This record gives sequence, C-alpha cells and structure tokens, in this order.
Amino acid sequence: MVDTHSRGYLLAARRLFWSGILLLLLGLVSTWAVTRHSANSWECDPTCRLSTSTTWEAAEWVGAAFALLGCVLAVASFLMIMWRRPRTPPGKDGS
Repeated sequence: MVDTHSRGYLLAARRLFWSGILLLLLGLVSTWAVTRHSANSWECDPTCRLSTSTTWEAAEWVGAAFALLGCVLAVASFLMIMWRRPRTPPGKDGS
C-alpha cells in the first residue's frame, strides 16, 4: 500500500492540484478567446450570417477538454489529500 503521509505522496498531490488549476485556467481562457467576436466572420451570400471556421471550432473543443481535464485533476488531487489513511500506531506493523 502507498504511504499517504509521505512527502512524495503529498508533493504528487500538490503538483496534481496545481496542474489541474493551470489546465482549467488555460482551457477557460482559450474557450473565451474563441468565443470572442474576432473568431467569427460574416459571410454574406444572399443573406448575411455569422460564420466560424473549423479551426476555431476545434480550438473551442480543445479548450473545453483542457478545462474539463483540469477540473478532474484538481478534484482528484483534493480527494487524494482528503481520503488519506490514518497513521498506524508506532507499535503496529501495518499489516
């Protein structure tokens, strides 16, 4: 079993949390940038309509995926910290 009170475990959980926050923010910023008006253009055939290129659509999906992955990583690291096993008493062998 993993020693949930070791420094390495806590360091991994902390890194996982901050990586999740970073990915969440990166995903939100990229999704916001795509949904701004500069990503859209007007196509006027007989009627004018707002159009978004396929590249911008893909960037929006990737941004949403980054935001979702960041949220999942942050929640997983939070649960890693909150659900740690209690310490074993000094006299027990841990089995």
